[in-house]
Amino acid sequence: MGNGNIKKIRATISRLIDKGTHLDVSRTTEIIAKKFGLNQRLICYTHIELRNTLNEIDFKATPYPQRILFLPHCMKNSEKCRAKYTEKGLECLDCGQCQISELKKNALDLGYNGVYVTPGGSMVQKIIEQKKPKAVLGVCCYEEANIAFDRLRGTGIAPQAVLLMRDGCKDTIVNTEEVKEKMQMIDKKLLNNKA
Repeated sequence: MGNGNIKKIRATISRLIDKGTHLDVSRTTEIIAKKFGLNQRLICYTHIELRNTLNEIDFKATPYPQRILFLPHCMKNSEKCRAKYTEKGLECLDCGQCQISELKKNALDLGYNGVYVTPGGSMVQKIIEQKKPKAVLGVCCYEEANIAFDRLRGTGIAPQAVLLMRDGCKDTIVNTEEVKEKMQMIDKKLLNNKA
């Protein structure tokens, strides 16, 4: 059996597992975490990382120009941000007063098809329908990550998520190195097999 077939089989299994076991994974994660005395934040992180792992093969097989990055508008510096909202979210002015401009620059330098700073939900869905990416990376809170994974299931779009380190819908922060690491994930062998 060829290496390409093995990778296709693994990707298909991952999609099927995520489709059918989301709730079981959630319950299992919580049971394990409670057994080891982990806090709620680590329970959420574990759950999202399991879902990331299930979708990682397809994400890595997607070229950068077929990906988009979503950042939450709550990452802006609420006191200093002068950016305006449009139908595509917050139009970052690259002032450097928050983490948004650094992550936006990194994604665009890699060749991502777009970076959108949104409140989430329906705006994200609308952008996905317009841009038709093959993969998306989202920085968000736990609830938004699960909603996104559920909505993208069965669409052929490979999701990845990085949870905010501090949430609360205002002046939130993320581990930028973790975002950059996920952003850069690519497997050239998988790209060649897709071509």
